[in-house]
Amino acid sequence: MAIRLDTELLRDRTLRLLGETGLKVESDDLTALMLGKGCTQAPSGRVRIPPELIAEFVAYQETTRAQDDADQGLVPWCGPDWTHWLQWTGTMDAARERLRREFLMPAFDCGPTQFYDYPTQRRLPVDTRIFIEMMKLAEATPEIGYVSTWYRQDVSQATERLASLILGLQHTSKVDGIEAIDPAVIKYLVEMGEVVSGRPKDGRFLAGSQCLISPLILDHRAAADMLERARVGVPRYHAASMPTIGVSTPVTPAAAIVIGAAEILGCLAAAYCLAPEGDLTGRMISTVADMRTADAASAGPENVMVIVGVKRLFEDHFGGHLWSETYFSPSTNRPGLQAVYQNFYSGGAFARLVGNPNIPYPGMGTLDNGGVGSPTQFMLDMEIRKSQFALKPEVEVTEATLLSEEIAAHVESEQTFLTSDHTLDHFRELWTSALFPHSLPEAGTPDEQRILDLCEERWRANAAAWQPPDLPDETLRGLNAVLARAEKELL
Repeated sequence: MAIRLDTELLRDRTLRLLGETGLKVESDDLTALMLGKGCTQAPSGRVRIPPELIAEFVAYQETTRAQDDADQGLVPWCGPDWTHWLQWTGTMDAARERLRREFLMPAFDCGPTQFYDYPTQRRLPVDTRIFIEMMKLAEATPEIGYVSTWYRQDVSQATERLASLILGLQHTSKVDGIEAIDPAVIKYLVEMGEVVSGRPKDGRFLAGSQCLISPLILDHRAAADMLERARVGVPRYHAASMPTIGVSTPVTPAAAIVIGAAEILGCLAAAYCLAPEGDLTGRMISTVADMRTADAASAGPENVMVIVGVKRLFEDHFGGHLWSETYFSPSTNRPGLQAVYQNFYSGGAFARLVGNPNIPYPGMGTLDNGGVGSPTQFMLDMEIRKSQFALKPEVEVTEATLLSEEIAAHVESEQTFLTSDHTLDHFRELWTSALFPHSLPEAGTPDEQRILDLCEERWRANAAAWQPPDLPDETLRGLNAVLARAEKELL
């Protein structure tokens, strides 16, 4: 069952909001560019975006829509960050082929700032020790295809992103894009891409989004980020709306869809004025206010309705290029079955509303709306994803699998198939899980604690088996030279 909604009315209200109320743009330079493309300023100072400019932008988006639609096929399994990396490095086809035969998943989304320490049940700020341990875990876990660089708190923040990228590359071959945070870091991330690839203007490490502040504010940092990307020759923009329903939008999903769509569309229109041949995509993420606890909750039906509604609106009227997955992260603040419930509910709701039964369980080891990383939760999430991967959509029907003669012989002799050499040779190929055995003894450790204890043991055993990746000395020297220049300018 796909979502049902009046996208024409939603389109009209979105265009009215942008054309009559407008987008607040906290940049004189970006405002001037938009005014030069036909926008006007309201008495409030907001930039009104006319429907003619939106139509021009949509026509541009349609020229690359088929390729973008194909690329988005990897998003449910890989997430936006890893999928973008595969795009930028020209490895999409190789990844698709690998994912057909091998289980791989991303870890820890775009990077936590805190670490959940399971033995002490405490949240710790990410420091260099924790960072290195998480990179080792990624390198030593074959099922991890991509890992984010966590945000360290014990180093200078002006150059933390650059130093953490280098430290990550020294400990794992699975690091990819970095969010610059400070626009001044962008040029150095591009230089680091050039060091690794040997190609000019290689933005492989320049990830991140231009996140709108609800309602409809393109703030000075996001605007500076956009201008700097254009200046260094990597005009790649990923506009994101992240409202909380009932706080930064009205409480009704229809109204929240309009605000989310207007924020993304307004930012992309601004990016189009700045870089008319740029790579322009959007992303919708939503939470909802829990009036009982004042938390921003993620596993509610309204969240998924808004995310899918905005995606559908872009598909029907605004040229596609709207990337969305189930949601950002569970909002619960500790590992365990509450996080599993939130992941399963949101994944199932998303799959139902987009009419795609193949949407996987979305967990990847994050908690508290992505701010906390838990390797314990990651091992639990990975086990669930592996069990889904083991469910194949077809049954191999051949003479080798039918075993007609063996069936006849065992039926004739009335023997069980446990006596068959074929059973002994292939029984271990059946999916089994150490975390979720088919049955448990009646006495013993409570089930959730037993599962989490095993997950904790597993990730620590993986990290202990770490072997360093092959990072050439010449590449490391080049990266450190870029960092040294950045430290002179930024510290």
